[in-house]
Amino acid sequence: MEKMRNYFRQSLARQFVVLVTSFLVVFVIGSVSLFLYQTSLTSTFEQKKEQIETKMKYAQEIERAFNQAFSDARGYLAFNRKEFKLSIFREQEHVQTALDALELAATTKDDTQFLLKARQFANYYFGTLVPQAIEAFENGNMQKVLSLSENGGTASIEQFQFQMKTYKNTLNEQLDWEFQQLRNDQATAQTAFILFIFTILTILITIARIMMRKIGKPLNELAKVAEKIANDEQVVYDVREATNREDEIGKLANAFKKMLTSIQEKEESLMAHNEELLAQQDELEVQQAELEQALETMQAREKELKRHNEFVHGLSNSLDKQDVLQSIVFHMARIMEADRGMIVLMNDEKTHAAFGLSAHGVEQFLTYIYNGLHQRLFEQKKPFMLKREVSASEKGYHEETMFVHDIFLPVLSNENEVEAILVFSRFGGPFSDEEMQEYIGLTKQISISLQKIALYEQSEQARETVQHILNTVQEGIHFVDKNGNSKIVNKQMVALLQKQSIVELEGASYEQWARGLVEQSDAGKTLCDYLQSIIFNGDEEREPFVYHLPQKRKVIQVYAKPLYRNGERQGTVFVHRDITKEFEVDQMKSEFVSTVSHELRTPLSSVLGFTELMLTKELKPERQKKYLTTIYQEAKRLTALINDFLDVQRMESGKQTYDKKYEDLVSIIENVIDTQKVNTTIHQFHVRKETDKTTVLGDRDKLAQVFTNLISNAIKYSPEGGNITVRIYERGNRLCVDVQDEGLGIPEEAIPNLFTKFYRVDNSDRRRIGGTGLGLAIVKEIVKAHEGEVTVTSELKKGSTFTVSLPLVTLARSGDDERETDEKQAHAHVIIVEDDENLAALLEAELKDSGFRVKLVKEGKEAIALIQKEKPDAVVLDIMLEEHDTSGWDVLKALKQNEELAHIPIIISSALEEREKGMALGANSYFVKPYQPSQLSKTILQMLLNKERQGEIFVPLNEEAN
Repeated sequence: MEKMRNYFRQSLARQFVVLVTSFLVVFVIGSVSLFLYQTSLTSTFEQKKEQIETKMKYAQEIERAFNQAFSDARGYLAFNRKEFKLSIFREQEHVQTALDALELAATTKDDTQFLLKARQFANYYFGTLVPQAIEAFENGNMQKVLSLSENGGTASIEQFQFQMKTYKNTLNEQLDWEFQQLRNDQATAQTAFILFIFTILTILITIARIMMRKIGKPLNELAKVAEKIANDEQVVYDVREATNREDEIGKLANAFKKMLTSIQEKEESLMAHNEELLAQQDELEVQQAELEQALETMQAREKELKRHNEFVHGLSNSLDKQDVLQSIVFHMARIMEADRGMIVLMNDEKTHAAFGLSAHGVEQFLTYIYNGLHQRLFEQKKPFMLKREVSASEKGYHEETMFVHDIFLPVLSNENEVEAILVFSRFGGPFSDEEMQEYIGLTKQISISLQKIALYEQSEQARETVQHILNTVQEGIHFVDKNGNSKIVNKQMVALLQKQSIVELEGASYEQWARGLVEQSDAGKTLCDYLQSIIFNGDEEREPFVYHLPQKRKVIQVYAKPLYRNGERQGTVFVHRDITKEFEVDQMKSEFVSTVSHELRTPLSSVLGFTELMLTKELKPERQKKYLTTIYQEAKRLTALINDFLDVQRMESGKQTYDKKYEDLVSIIENVIDTQKVNTTIHQFHVRKETDKTTVLGDRDKLAQVFTNLISNAIKYSPEGGNITVRIYERGNRLCVDVQDEGLGIPEEAIPNLFTKFYRVDNSDRRRIGGTGLGLAIVKEIVKAHEGEVTVTSELKKGSTFTVSLPLVTLARSGDDERETDEKQAHAHVIIVEDDENLAALLEAELKDSGFRVKLVKEGKEAIALIQKEKPDAVVLDIMLEEHDTSGWDVLKALKQNEELAHIPIIISSALEEREKGMALGANSYFVKPYQPSQLSKTILQMLLNKERQGEIFVPLNEEAN
């Protein structure tokens, strides 16, 4: 040790190095300690902050779940909706999950106490209070529900809410305390730093004083001595102290001549070291300023991250396009510190959201969206900035010159197309390049969010389309998963299950939807077994199942098909098809077979029986005549039955023909009544004619068949006799006929099916009467073919009234242009263009007999000239004429090209079968030779009736004629 001291004592430089080294060690250790302490403070604060925020998040989740459960419980007790009940217990799971997570994050006694109280309340609320309240509510015991609320239920909820609020306040206080602690610790660190600087300066001063004491004093003495020596003054100088030193001073004392140079060198060295120390001091001050700036930057970054988090949360928190756009423009304005802004989607609707803009400004922007400065976005697809002077409308009360900075940002899709544009304005200052890059990154997040919303909207649209398609299907369609839970239904299935909406069945369990179906049907357990075997056992080979719904009077056939995806069974599609009509038709056909068998066998039995008697026995002439009369009547009955079958077949196939003429309906009805009178002696017939306009255009035999069926039914279904009244009257432009009886009447539910083939009212009284159920079906078809309609009104035990309505035909007379006396009886003027004299004469005779004025012509050119001159009411035109230059086609074209003649009806009479060509060129009708001349006259008459030409002719009345 002594040797070491001697070593340092021998040199001032060594002593100085030791001092400086010690100073540097102290400085480094102090600086590192302060830096580590500052870093430790920040890290500890971030860790504690993260713990507190984690606990706050779980506490908020617990609070949200409890509040939702409270709301669902009130909703269930108020509206009795099952989804609220299910939601209560889903929220119980959320509460339990959040409590478990909070327990893992608990670090303090307050956390543990809150967890204990929360679990106790959850067990009480979900385990005791809610089940008791639901049970009491479902049992209709509302008094117990009120008692549960008054006897601690509401108080416990309010107490828990207070505890929750207290715990959240505690967490907030902890966070504030930690932040305040950080600030205190940072203040302490700053104080320590100042003290450290002060200590360093003290050490430097101490070092300087030591050096001054060891070097300055001896040097000063030497200087004085040197000055005195330089002044040649007598100096008494004791050099023992200097010469006893082993360092450089001692050597200087021994080498006085070198003393001045040595002192100067040491002085310069000291000055340099002093400057270095001052520089280090400045550097420490700069580091302190940098630390303070770093702290401010960290705080600003924290605020920025919070705004960014809010921005991202706004993007992901909703799938509603308008809400997301409003969130984007609001949070972007906050991040940019912009005063106003707007976002617009480049879709057909120009969906948009604005911040700080008036409605007029938004409208103006949308109107000129493709013409303004932002057009540059569509061309370059890059953001840009613009500085402009604030307009007078934007200044408000400011008078000085102001500037505003606008930024235009495109939102690009994956295809690099502009799918939205953002425009923001800031009055405070320009946007930097770093900010521009940050905003570009945010637009990418906006693009992703918009794409997500677009995909969601597409999926929703596809789902709605599928649902609309399913709703248009008449069958009830129901898709269930492997567990029997309802997934997809259409509105027909909703109606079948007696629900109000599709939402009620979405997600319903097997027990929920199957119970309603099974309870409605008469199949009961059989239907339940059928559904279970397909859903849970995967029995795909089951045949369709038929069940009845007695309350709805429906017959339903259900069949099932499994649905597979990637080879895995996903569920089952059930199709419930309403086969009520098919079922009824099958029943009607079965009844028809038995009825026909009875109707055929009865008269055949009579015919065979009487025939056998006549063949095997000798009978008197009067008895033979009686038997033959019976056989004849039964044969006529069989013939009528067979004719009914044939009529129905012809009507269904469209092959039924009608020979329509102008007939007096009264005479037809009177003939039918005369015929039917022989079949009864207990009925009285009455004909009430309330109009003189009783002419109709129809087939006499078919109309007679209509009224025969109606009147014979009136006789059959009034077995006790009574009055049968036929009333003929006008109603508008219709001629109506009522056939009224005083018989059994018809049940109201049977009236809609009354005119259906083979239908017979299900009643024992009517069954004994007999019949095939074809008569009224034939009546309806015949009346329909005559452009009429048939209806019925009835009252049980009081009789029925069948009403037949037909178009009314009346006599219309000509006006001022009355023809000569010999032409007054003619219907109209017809020109026949025919080169065959015999056929021309035949057609002329037929038309004249029908009341037409007729002129004949053989050549085409002559025909055109005559038609232009006389302008007939109709033209009968042959195609193959003797004049080869002008054929019938030429005549037809010439007439149709002439505006004055184009309206004249043209009937082609030709041996050529070119009907399509003739009709295409404008012909009104086409007859292929040979044909009956009467058909020609009827066709012309019908055409003229439709045109309502002048003259004394029969025309159908319409509403305009009235």
